[in-house]
Amino acid sequence: MLKTVTKGIFKPNSKDSSDFTERIIKAYYNTQKTTDNENSEQIPNEHFSSKNNNDKKYLNMNDGSVNLNSSISSDKVTKQGQKNSPTPQIISIGGGKGGIGKSFLSANICVRLAALGYKVSVVDLDLGAANLHTCLGVPTPQKGISDFIHGNVSSLEETGISCCLPNLTLYGGGQEFWQQIKPQSSQKIKLISKLQELEADFVFLDLGAGTHIHTLDFFIFSHGGILVVAPEPTSIENAYVFMKSVLYRKIQSICKAFEIEEEVESELLRKISNPKSTETPFSQIINFAQKNKEVGKQIKDMIEATNIGIIMNQVRTKEDRDLGESMSVICNRYFGFSAQFLGSTRYDDAVWKSVRVRRPLIIDYPLSTIAVNINHITDRIIKMFADNQGKEKAG
Repeated sequence: MLKTVTKGIFKPNSKDSSDFTERIIKAYYNTQKTTDNENSEQIPNEHFSSKNNNDKKYLNMNDGSVNLNSSISSDKVTKQGQKNSPTPQIISIGGGKGGIGKSFLSANICVRLAALGYKVSVVDLDLGAANLHTCLGVPTPQKGISDFIHGNVSSLEETGISCCLPNLTLYGGGQEFWQQIKPQSSQKIKLISKLQELEADFVFLDLGAGTHIHTLDFFIFSHGGILVVAPEPTSIENAYVFMKSVLYRKIQSICKAFEIEEEVESELLRKISNPKSTETPFSQIINFAQKNKEVGKQIKDMIEATNIGIIMNQVRTKEDRDLGESMSVICNRYFGFSAQFLGSTRYDDAVWKSVRVRRPLIIDYPLSTIAVNINHITDRIIKMFADNQGKEKAG
C-alpha cells in the first residue's frame, strides 16, 4: 500500500489540512447551518446571491447511518481500533463542460496505474449520465452508486465489478435520471466515508460536468482535484467558472468548519461574486485578510494551500499545449490556488476507435502518441501521491 502524502488539494505543509475534512463533516453537514444551494442544480456563475446565503436551514443528521467522525487521514482503523492499512489516495477528475474527455482519461489513467501493480478503484459519480463502464469495456453495471446512496445494497463493495485487470474495480453510477438520485447531505457523507475505507491504493472519482453542488463537494473533499480542459474557448471559459465555483464553495466550507460568523462569510462571498468588481477573487481575499486579521489569514492560508492539477486534452498544436501552462499560472494568480500542469494529450484517432469498440485505449493502442501522453501524466500523479521515493510497485 502507498504511504499517504497529503498533496493534491492541500500542500503537505499546510497546518490546517490534516483535519479539514473532519471539521467539514462535523460542522458543515452536522449541527451547523447550510445554504439553500445544497439542493440547487449549480452555484451561480457570475451573480452569486448573498440573499440565499443568509437564508439558512438545519439538517436532520440523526439517522444513524453516517459516520460523523470520518476524515481523510493517513491510517485506516479496524473495528477493534487497530491500525490496518493507509487510506487510499482519493483523486477527483472534473471539468467545466461535458465532452472534454474526463471519463476517457479517468478510465485510462486507472488502467495504467493497475498495470503498474497499484490496486485501483474508479467511481463513476456522473450520476444520471454514467458511462465510465463503456470506456473500460464492461457491460452496464446492474448495481451502482445510486443503489448504495439509497440503501438498496448494504455495502459499497456490493456495487463493485472487476474490469480488464484483476486489481482494477469499477463502481458504476447507474442509469437513473439525476432528479431520481439527488443525494442528501447525510447520504453524501456516507459515501465519502465509505470511499475512504475501500481496499485500494488509489480511488478515482469521475465527476459529472459543470458546477453542481455535489460535484464541487466531491472535488473539494478529495486528496487531489484534477481539472480537464480542452483547447477551445467554451471549455476554457467553463473551466474558469468551475474554478470560481470551487473557490466559492471552499470558502463556504472553511467558514462552516471553523465556525466563522455568518456576517463575515457573507461579506467575503459577496465581494468575490460581485461581477462589477475589477479585482481578482484572490485580491479580494487578500484585502479581506488585511481588514479581518485572524479570520482572513485563516481563509487566505487555506485557499493558498489548495493544489489542483490541470490536464489539457485533445491538443493539436504547441499553442494548444501552452494553454495548459498558462492556465496554471493564471489560476494561481487569479484564484490563489497552486495549480500544477500535469501534461497534455494529443488529438489521436485511436481515441474514437477505442471508444467505438468499448476497450481501454491504453491496452489496445499502447504505442500510440496519446497512450504515451497518458503514461507521462500518470507518472506525475504517482509522484504526487506515492511515497517520498516515488517508486512504482512491481507489475
